Amino acid sequence: MSGEPQKSSTESLILLLTEHQERLFRYIFSLVPVEADAKDILQETSVALFRKFDQYDPARPFLPWAYRFAYLQVQKHRGKSSRSPLLFSEDVIDLLAAERERHEPVLEERLRLLDRCLEKLTPDDRALLTSRYARHESAESMMRRFSLSRRTLFRNLEGLRRRLHDCVTRHLETEGLA
Repeated sequence: MSGEPQKSSTESLILLLTEHQERLFRYIFSLVPVEADAKDILQETSVALFRKFDQYDPARPFLPWAYRFAYLQVQKHRGKSSRSPLLFSEDVIDLLAAERERHEPVLEERLRLLDRCLEKLTPDDRALLTSRYARHESAESMMRRFSLSRRTLFRNLEGLRRRLHDCVTRHLETEGLA
């Protein structure tokens, strides 16, 4: 008998969900066009995973198993929102889900490289990007806070996006992944 106490299934699920929450959210958000809906679906997926966790085989990867639950929750959401003009057809959802899973390793690598490239930016450049893309700060608020004209703000953001894209692409090529 090992010295480590056995984890409860609830604790194991919480650890797995915490580890994979961002990737699960990105998967869901790739299938629904509204961020708030994706967040709701993530919560519903977490509840479904909790209810069925006794059926999970820990010898198999968690994320593909969780993606199936997320996909079903997306389908349920589609049924509830059937009158929304933003809905994709079921064939498109199936295609998006399959493509998302197929490209998962490359997407994860790009995110890892993006983090590395972000570290190379100045603190002011990182603050600008964080304000716009992580905090969803309005352009008007950013213009005041950073003392920039609208044109300069958007020119700076475009330049930073281009630099980050080029940096990630260079690293992918260097590592033979491009």
